[in-house]
Amino acid sequence: MEKHKRMLFIALTVALAIMLASGIVSTLAGSSNGELIKNGDFENGFRRVDGCGMVGVDWGCFNTGGAGGYGFYDDAWDPVVATGAHAQLIEINTKEIGGDQNRTAGIYQTVSVTPGQTYTLSFNGMIRASDFAEGGDPWRYVMLVGFTHNGSTNWADAQVQEVNVGPIQDRLNPTQYYNVKMNVTAQGDKLTIFIAGRMKWGDWYKEVDFDIDTVSLKGPAPAPIPTQAPTEVAPAPTVAPTAQPAPGELVCDGPNLLQNPGFEDGFDADGTATKWGKFNNGGRANYGYYKEEWGPVVAEGKYAQLLEINSKGYMPTDPDRWIGIHQKVSGLNPGGTYQLSVKAMIRERADHSDEDAWRYETYWGVNSDAGKISDVSELEILSGIPVSGIYLRTAPGGYASFSTTFQAPASEIRLYLLGLKKWATSEREVDFDFDAVELRACHTAGAASSDDPPADSSGGSGAYNPDSSSDSVASVSDGASDDAQAPVEVCTYIVQPGDYISRIADQFDTSVEWLVANNNIANPNLLFIGQPLLVPCGVSTAHYDPLPADNTQVNAGAPTDVASAPDEDSVAREDDQRQRESTDTDTEQQEHTIVRGESLSQIAFRYGTTVQELRRINHIENPRLIRPGQVIKLPTQ
Repeated sequence: MEKHKRMLFIALTVALAIMLASGIVSTLAGSSNGELIKNGDFENGFRRVDGCGMVGVDWGCFNTGGAGGYGFYDDAWDPVVATGAHAQLIEINTKEIGGDQNRTAGIYQTVSVTPGQTYTLSFNGMIRASDFAEGGDPWRYVMLVGFTHNGSTNWADAQVQEVNVGPIQDRLNPTQYYNVKMNVTAQGDKLTIFIAGRMKWGDWYKEVDFDIDTVSLKGPAPAPIPTQAPTEVAPAPTVAPTAQPAPGELVCDGPNLLQNPGFEDGFDADGTATKWGKFNNGGRANYGYYKEEWGPVVAEGKYAQLLEINSKGYMPTDPDRWIGIHQKVSGLNPGGTYQLSVKAMIRERADHSDEDAWRYETYWGVNSDAGKISDVSELEILSGIPVSGIYLRTAPGGYASFSTTFQAPASEIRLYLLGLKKWATSEREVDFDFDAVELRACHTAGAASSDDPPADSSGGSGAYNPDSSSDSVASVSDGASDDAQAPVEVCTYIVQPGDYISRIADQFDTSVEWLVANNNIANPNLLFIGQPLLVPCGVSTAHYDPLPADNTQVNAGAPTDVASAPDEDSVAREDDQRQRESTDTDTEQQEHTIVRGESLSQIAFRYGTTVQELRRINHIENPRLIRPGQVIKLPTQ
């Protein structure tokens, strides 16, 4: 009997040791790389938070107050739950109070991270609105993501950007969630993630619901803090292994393709950095370009580029005044992925924080023909650079670091960095600071092999290869398909406002996978207005152009087969006929009343026409100078 007791004791001891060892191994494995968000699927419960409502456990909440109502709810309605039985619902409404723009509400969570490491944030989002059937500005409600890198939970401190969660849906008849995925590089040991919804306009009697589910942040967790004192003999110093990118991950480690990117190589007499040109759209405003060497507004080195717009002496002045710098970049791989990084800051002479929070904005843009533009509407890509608020000119805060990827539309482009003064306010001065600009080629980790041709090979992809000994960092691909099967007739589609990749796939009767594979898209959630995409031909649309059978990309409107192209006389006769037909139908045209926030390109896309046609029939000289309440004619369909 005693022998059996001893054997039972030994067996239990061994089992307990195995369980403890498994737990320790599991804990250590989880701490190296894994999920950092708590209650990201909101299945661990909700709690009531004063001033908000029902908020997921482990999450904080905020709103920007003002004239608007806010609500936070545990949403258990099946159509708006992505996984499990719960989602976070955030409501903004102006049923009892309205008039303020940019009403914002959201949730946040702070996690411990390792500085310099890259983390992947993903979540499912949906926007539902009571005015779905009314149409109007498709961007009147948006979702935002923000980050702070010092543990701050103040929304005003966050670096913020809009994210694509698909079109606005019927509040009571939603259709689907849309997934958002992005990378963020930790700049400190505490990272706060904000996910928020915004009602842009102060219209009364509106309600919008923002649904959030399956939030995830994955990446290396901080190394555990030692619990024991070090031994008397110090171990020999070791070099920490460099984190290797996972196979298939996008890596942007090519050399900087810009000249004088940090503005340390001097400035010209007109105040623009050497190797950069200057741009503004004139009008009733003053423009200035300066070598900035004041320490608080220099991000790196000794100098930054300062751009100034002021409306001193003008009464009235003009809205939508743009200023910028630009540089031509050659030798790119058309369709290849490139990463743009820049640091930006906005300052104003006097405090006008009681006005529109977006009264001044910074942008980047790309033009494929590398020629200089006269108006920003000519840019093929134009996208915002989020900054950390607007500072006083004499009391600047920190620079906002921005990074994005895009597909090169041509082998030679012109890159623009821009500042915008939106409103026709007199006696104002705004300063835009830029520094530390980088443009680097990207490649997919693990994709290169010994069979890959060198960068200057006639069959090369033109993408940056970090293992190549060639000095060339980019080349022009001949565009020929490596696919052995019969080539599919393809066209170029230009991404429009409101587009997302699954909608484009449906429109052209193809799959998201086909679009991703044939357009070298690293992140299908990141499309850009004006971005060209290869799509199968055969679907009628105003925004695509046929390509030759060998898939060689051509500029929009170029003939697809030079040998069989019609002669100039027949083209002229067809143009004349189209002009007469268009003129004959002008008297039957319908009308559209412009609402706040709409652009001419959005209206054109909505009605299946082009910006050029709307400008022609409405005699619009500047497509950016349209105003809410303005009535424009529409071509007869």
